[in-house]
Amino acid sequence: MGLCGALMAWLGQSGSGSATLRRSPAVPPDKPPSPGDFPKAVSQALRGQPWQASDSIRLEVPQLAENGAIVPIAVESLLPNTRRILVFAEKNPGPLLAEFHFELGADAWVSLRVKLNETGSVLAVAESEGHYYGVQTAVRVMVGGCG
Repeated sequence: MGLCGALMAWLGQSGSGSATLRRSPAVPPDKPPSPGDFPKAVSQALRGQPWQASDSIRLEVPQLAENGAIVPIAVESLLPNTRRILVFAEKNPGPLLAEFHFELGADAWVSLRVKLNETGSVLAVAESEGHYYGVQTAVRVMVGGCG
C-alpha cells in the first residue's frame, strides 16, 4: 500500500475518540423585499407585527419638498420605554431609510435629512414595550425625483 492508500485508510478510520462534523440543513434567509415593496419592507422591519396610529409619535416633514435629495425629517416618540424609531419612504427602492436604537430612559428623538425619490408617504414607527406605533404623512416631491 502506497503512502496515499495508507493516508486514506487512516482518514477513513473512526475510533471511539473521534468527532463527527455534522452540518445542519441550510436555512435560507428571509428573502429581502423587492425594490419598492413597501408593505413587505415594513413587515420585515417590524418582525411581522402590525403598527397602529398614535398621537404619541410626532413626525415633522414638509408636505411639499422642493428638493427630494435633502428632505429634513424629525421624529419624536413620547411613548415610555421607546427602544427603536424607524423611518420609511413608500416610493423609495429601499423603503427603510433609517433605524435608531435607544437605551431605556433616553429621549427618543431624531433629526435627519433623507432622499425621497418621488411623491409618496413617509412613515415613522416607534417600538415601545414590544408594540409598534406610528404616524404617516404624504410628501410631494418637486425636484430630484420622478414625481
